[in-house]
Amino acid sequence: MSYNHENLIVGCGNILFGDDGFGPKVIEYMKKNNVEIPGDTCLIDGGTSAPHYIFTLPQDKWKNIIIIDIALLNKKPGTIEVLNLNQVKEEDRYMDIHGISATYPLHDLEDRINIQIVGCQPENVPQDMDLELTETLNASIPEAVEITIKLLNKMLK
Repeated sequence: MSYNHENLIVGCGNILFGDDGFGPKVIEYMKKNNVEIPGDTCLIDGGTSAPHYIFTLPQDKWKNIIIIDIALLNKKPGTIEVLNLNQVKEEDRYMDIHGISATYPLHDLEDRINIQIVGCQPENVPQDMDLELTETLNASIPEAVEITIKLLNKMLK
């Protein structure tokens, strides 16, 4: 898959651990339901590798990146908010098994690319494998899609 598009919508998270798979599940929903995506935009299931394999290999064409992921918002599970990188505190960042924040490589790009995060408060990120989102987060997917499309349209203006 080529990432040489002006806009990237990237679902991050690990589908093996319950609500952590929210980002990839949103991307899957958008693809399955043929959601109309404006502009020169690529939908990417970034899984857990996005920070390492996508964001560290930026393309000159990139203008906007929207990350969809869980976020510790200290709100009711399923709550969705749009955040910028500076709103994601170091202690709230998801760390992969290597101790690297999923947002870390994005800080090198933020001076030349508009980066926004669509974060959803998780209900359950289990220690053991669980391939399903909670009902709460599953029900939040359509709202996340709507917010993402509105955000992209705003970024394109």
